[in-house]
Amino acid sequence: MEMTKFDCFAICSDTVTGTHGDFTITVMLDHDPDVTPHCFDTYSVSDKETWAENKWFFGVLKAKVELKVGSQSVLLDDVAAVKGGVEVNKTEDNTHLDAYALELAREALNRGIGLVHMIKTAA
Repeated sequence: MEMTKFDCFAICSDTVTGTHGDFTITVMLDHDPDVTPHCFDTYSVSDKETWAENKWFFGVLKAKVELKVGSQSVLLDDVAAVKGGVEVNKTEDNTHLDAYALELAREALNRGIGLVHMIKTAA
């Protein structure tokens, strides 16, 4: 599955999407309110200062999966996969976000396929 890419500088509510057959997966970036650099021993004083200055943040990626039925899109799961505590804008680029998004998209696709299978079995 091919996904669009996050920008080198990402902000909350940025999204990337990908398709697989009739499934569309959207991964959205949001602020992770539960994680700070103070939660870890690995961050330097400089890292903590730049975080406090809002130069970078911890994000959460949430993947939703939709199925195209005729001309309509049906939301199967609005939080099919999640990854929190992701560093955003801390390095020169955000290519790691693209890798995480692809991983989550695959999980969301599997979730969507499973849901469709459950619906067909129940019918």
